[in-house]
Amino acid sequence: MAKEKKTLEELRQQIADEIDYVDIKPYSHNIIGCVLRIIDRDYGTEEANNAVREFGLDEMGWKTIEVKNG
Repeated sequence: MAKEKKTLEELRQQIADEIDYVDIKPYSHNIIGCVLRIIDRDYGTEEANNAVREFGLDEMGWKTIEVKNG
């Protein structure tokens, strides 16, 4: 049975739920990284970049990725 794909809003909520625990809980950093990869895969690099910027993840060490057009 295939899992249902999470919505962009659900994925962004996962980031919001973990962000306060980066460097406090042992896996929050990894969870956020995994969620960003899922956003990139399912919704595109620009959406992942938006999440990095909007949640201030760039100040915590995450980087945006240059989007290459054709």
